Amino acid sequence: MNKLNENKLVMMKALLSYFMLNQAVWQSSAPFAAAVQELEDLINQIEELRQRTNVDQSGLVTEKRKLKVELIGASFVISSQLYAMACKVNDQVLQAKVNFPESEMVGQRYDKLALTSKMVLDLARVNLDALIPYAITSVELENLEMLINRFKSTLPVSRLSVSEQKTNNGKLKAMMRNSKSVLIDQIKRMMVRYKTINPEFYAGYLNASKVVSYGIRHDKTETPDTTA
Repeated sequence: MNKLNENKLVMMKALLSYFMLNQAVWQSSAPFAAAVQELEDLINQIEELRQRTNVDQSGLVTEKRKLKVELIGASFVISSQLYAMACKVNDQVLQAKVNFPESEMVGQRYDKLALTSKMVLDLARVNLDALIPYAITSVELENLEMLINRFKSTLPVSRLSVSEQKTNNGKLKAMMRNSKSVLIDQIKRMMVRYKTINPEFYAGYLNASKVVSYGIRHDKTETPDTTA
């Protein structure tokens, strides 16, 4: 949720608390009681969904970043030996395939990096005999394959997590719209009568309905420098 909706949620919870404290004033009105109950249910649903949406995924992100570093390191070592060997035997096609800096791999998207590493692995397997003098053996290739598989296994989890995040964000927006509708289309309309029959209750409602901009920064407009 963005800061504006966070602040609106704070307001709705404050308003709900105010209604609960003054339940004797409106409890005889069935429509008003139903609206307050609907607002309470929506707030509870929003809070529950927020907890699921804001699940800490730092562990997954840290693991993927760690694997990325290891994968780039292992892939670049092998691709460098492939390039040196290709130059030795004047294989220009192989040179072109593995002639890329380590920084290029660092800047690649996760899925692209997995493809690049797999390409290096396949080329190394085809040229394994020629790579033995360069200290590249089947052990290094098995380690690289293991890293690729581990790295790729994190990608679907990440995509699913992003998908769930988007779905939950959409649900939160819908719930906030429904809450706003309850407040404006029902409660605000029904509160009009209390303006005359119970001014004190109405004044408290207006005060509780204010959205306070917690966490939103309003920078002062700087005065232009007119010094000659």
